[in-house]
Amino acid sequence: MLWSAAYVLSGWALETASPAVVSISRFAIALIVLIPLAIRRPRFVRTLREPRTILLGLTGVTLYYSFANIGLLFTTPGTAALTAAFLPVLTAGAAVALIHERLTGRTWVGLSLATLGVALVAASGFRVDVGVLLNIVALASYALYTVLLRKDAGRTGSPDALVLATATGVWGTLIMLPWLAWEALTGAIEAPGDARGLVSILVLALVVTAPTLVLFNYGAERLPAAVSGVATAAIPALGYGFALLLGEAFDPVKAIGGAIALTGVVIATLAAPDVEPSPPGSALPEPAELATGQITVPRDHERGNRA
Repeated sequence: MLWSAAYVLSGWALETASPAVVSISRFAIALIVLIPLAIRRPRFVRTLREPRTILLGLTGVTLYYSFANIGLLFTTPGTAALTAAFLPVLTAGAAVALIHERLTGRTWVGLSLATLGVALVAASGFRVDVGVLLNIVALASYALYTVLLRKDAGRTGSPDALVLATATGVWGTLIMLPWLAWEALTGAIEAPGDARGLVSILVLALVVTAPTLVLFNYGAERLPAAVSGVATAAIPALGYGFALLLGEAFDPVKAIGGAIALTGVVIATLAAPDVEPSPPGSALPEPAELATGQITVPRDHERGNRA
């Protein structure tokens, strides 16, 4: 829901600010909030040093947001939002190809309905241009990011979602800095020139970027990658709902398409496990128990919950 509002806000910010400024400032401001929270939790510094975190930052932050924001210079925010229709299919394809994920029947049904729904939403206003192609590259990068999150989920010593999301954001922002330097050297750098642009960046950072970075990481590590991809079909559907609230004329085809897409999201989500995986290491003895040698053996139902 938060992500679906990002296209309009980014479009407003890019009216006066350059793409690198918008991309980096939204993450830099978000990290001002996230880092003080993450640094208090275990394994933050170690997570920053891991090559996997750098790869996640490159795919899920640098490449995705760079191509998406540049794409908005060549297409409208509405068209860019509709392009998100490709993300469920790209994610499912990457999940099958890279981690050999097997799609359940419900996931196939949900994916089909989600694709049909967003196709209907897009039917009235979608057009292919350079901006759309750049956004597809961005979406392919994010599909890879989603699969990478799922691939290593639950490994021993895995950080929690807040730590991993923050560390990913740090690396993604750092890797974007040469882009900002290039804008400065070529004279293309532009700061927000009006109140709407400045407020848009602040809202993007604090209301959209910071929460979605953590929430998506948390969900993507606990759901099949294809299901996470199908969930993103809600972006164009909910984006159309926001457009109606902002005064866009009602289109019954888009409304029906949005409803079908959301139905697909619900069906695919129902295919997910009913029990959330336990955090890594939850079945290990507490440090105090190890120190005293008094290790408590969990009862049967506790073993089941930890499993």
